[in-house]
Amino acid sequence: MELNILIGGRAGQGVLKISHTLAKAFIKTGYYVFNYRDYQSRIRGGHNYNALKISDKPVYSHEEEDIDFIIALDQNTVDIHQYKLNSRGYIITDRRIKANRKIEVDAEKILNECKAPHLSINVVLISVLWKVLGLNKNVLREVIFKELGELNAKVVDRTFDELQSPVEEIRDKKAYNKKYYLTGSEGIAYGATAAGLDIYIAYPMTPASPVLHILAKLKDKYGILVYQPDNEIGAINMAIGASYAGAKVMVGTSGGGFALMNEALSLSGMSEIPIVIYLAQRYAPATGMPTYTMQGDLKYSLNAGHGEFPRVVIAPGDPSEAFRRTIEAFYLAYKYRIPTIILSDTYLAESAVTFNEIKNTNVKPGRYIDLTPGEGLYPYYKITVEGVSPRTIPGVNNTVVKANSYEHDEYGFTTENPDMGLTMNEKRWEKIKYIEEEIRGLDPYELLGAGKKLLVGWGSTKMPAMEALKHLEDWTYLHISYISPFPRALKDIFESYETIVLIENNVTGLLGQVIREQTGVDIENKILKYDGRPFTSRYIIKRLEEFNS
Repeated sequence: MELNILIGGRAGQGVLKISHTLAKAFIKTGYYVFNYRDYQSRIRGGHNYNALKISDKPVYSHEEEDIDFIIALDQNTVDIHQYKLNSRGYIITDRRIKANRKIEVDAEKILNECKAPHLSINVVLISVLWKVLGLNKNVLREVIFKELGELNAKVVDRTFDELQSPVEEIRDKKAYNKKYYLTGSEGIAYGATAAGLDIYIAYPMTPASPVLHILAKLKDKYGILVYQPDNEIGAINMAIGASYAGAKVMVGTSGGGFALMNEALSLSGMSEIPIVIYLAQRYAPATGMPTYTMQGDLKYSLNAGHGEFPRVVIAPGDPSEAFRRTIEAFYLAYKYRIPTIILSDTYLAESAVTFNEIKNTNVKPGRYIDLTPGEGLYPYYKITVEGVSPRTIPGVNNTVVKANSYEHDEYGFTTENPDMGLTMNEKRWEKIKYIEEEIRGLDPYELLGAGKKLLVGWGSTKMPAMEALKHLEDWTYLHISYISPFPRALKDIFESYETIVLIENNVTGLLGQVIREQTGVDIENKILKYDGRPFTSRYIIKRLEEFNS
C-alpha cells in the first residue's frame, strides 16, 4: 500500500501540527511516513502545505505528483494543487469550498455542535480521511487526544458519526512494531544531547531555528544551557569562551549568520579551542528564499575563516544519520581540538521520516581535559607527535591556561619568530592524518544499491535518491557524508564505474568541484536543481532516463 497525501492552508491554520498528528496516527497503525513541509516566510496568510507519503514499507521522500488525497483547509489549496490529483484521487474539504471530485463535510456544523474553535477544521478533515480509508477510529482518537486534547477528540467522534461508510478500505497492519519518527532538526538536537552538550548558543535563523526550539524544551531534562544572544558574532565568541572553560558547546545558524561567524571560526582554528557548528543551508545568496532549500554552502563551509587550519565538515543525509553524525562531530572536535561543521539544509531540517531503528555510532565523545595539571603555566600548545596538545581548563590546580589568537609558543605567549610559526603550523596540520584514520572507521560514505551506473550526491539528496533506487535496478547511489577530510578511497570507486552522474541542489555542482580537486575525476553528467525545492524520486528517475542510453 502506498498513499500520497497533501495538506494545505494558510499560515496559522495548523497545517504543520495536523500533518504531524496525522503522521503519528498512521505510524501507530503500523505504516511508514515521510512528511515534507513547504511553507512561506510569513506568520499569517500565504500558502503552506505538507506532503505525506504513507506506505507499508520504508519511505525516504515525498512526491509532488500522483496525489491520492488533498486535504484543503482553504480555497487556495484547491486552486494551486488540484492538478496534482491522480485519477483515483479526492479533495477532502469543507462544503463551502469549490472543488471537483471532492468529499465534502459541513465542518462548521460539527465544530459548533462540539463548541470547538474554527481552527479545529483541520481535525474534522483528517477525521474524514480516516473514515474514508476505513481505518480504526480509536487509533486516530487516541493520537488526537494526546496531541490536541479532549475537545478535539470529541470532534473526531462527531465527524465519524456524520459520515457514511468508507470509500475504500485500508486494513490496519496487524503487527505494530515501534518506529521512530523524527525530523533532521530533532536528529541534530538529540545527537548533541547524546554527545554530552552543555551549552547551545544561537541567534534564530531559518532553517536552523528548530534545533534552538527543541533544545530549549530539553534543557531542564538534560541540564543544558540554551542561550539566544543579540547576534551571531556574539554567539560564536561566547561559545569559544565556554569551550575554553571546559563546556561542550554547539552553535547553530544558516548562511548569513555563518558569514558573521567567520572571524571567530578562524579564532577557533588558531587557538585550538574546539567547537561544533550546525550550519543549516537555505536558498541563497543574501536573504534568498528564507524557508526554502538549497545546497549552496558546501565550498563555503570548507573555506570559511581567514587562513588555513584543520576542520571537519560532515553532511548527514537523513534524520537518523544526523543523530550519529552529530555525536561524531563532538567526538572529533573535542578529541582533536578543532572546529567541526555539520551541514544540513531546509529539506533535511524540516522533513520528518519514519525509521525502524536509529543507528548509533561506535565513538564515545569525551571532554579530553587534563584534570591533574601541574601548577603554574600550562603547555596548552605542547608539541606532540600527533599534533594534539593536552588540554586543561582554568581553575584546575591553580594552573595558568593561556589561549591566544596570535601565533604563539607552547605556553600561549605571542610570537613572531619564523621558526615557531613554522613549527606551530605543522603541529596543527599534523592532526589531519590521524583524523583521516579515525574517519575511515566511521563509514564516511555509503554505497546504496547494486547497479552498474553510479549516482553521486551528498546531504539531503540521499533521501529522494534512496526512494528512486526502488525503481532503478541499473543504478547505485554513492552518498558522501564526510566532505572534509575527503575520503581517499573514493577515487578507486569512481574509476570502477563507466557511467557517473552527479546530483545536487545547487547551480554549479559544488560536490563535483570538490571531487575533481581531491581525486582528479571530473564528473561531466550532472542533475542540478536550484529552484528552492528538493528533489523527488520521480524527478530523479525522469532525469536519469537521459543517461540510460
